[in-house]
Amino acid sequence: MMKNINSILKFNNYIVNEINFRNNERFIQKDDGTSIKLNIIPEIKIDKKNMDIVLEVEVFKDAEENNYPFEITMSVTGKFECEGEEPEKFIKNAIAILYPYIRAIVSTYTASANVNALILPAINVNKLIEDNKEN
Repeated sequence: MMKNINSILKFNNYIVNEINFRNNERFIQKDDGTSIKLNIIPEIKIDKKNMDIVLEVEVFKDAEENNYPFEITMSVTGKFECEGEEPEKFIKNAIAILYPYIRAIVSTYTASANVNALILPAINVNKLIEDNKEN
């Protein structure tokens, strides 16, 4: 007999609040390759059983000063709902659900901007939460 495998955490939707792309026309390609410089800042808003996770993402910040090919910043809100549990218990899960959408947006946007399409790396959500608690 099949057990109910539905999650208590429901992902209802996501919204792109803001996205900014700036090409660095002064970028000089080097043979050593350019490693991805990524900064993610989570913001959590909880109201009863509803939870909004806002992820602020910065890729190649200060592109001209640091000789990066471009700079992209974005803010994305994920809308979640928790049935029968406190949403605080599912913050890590919610971030892990939302982040692949950000990866897809960055890949699509950079490909459409006619620069090398960028695929963001997978992240360690536990470390992200831990680092942001320290700051």
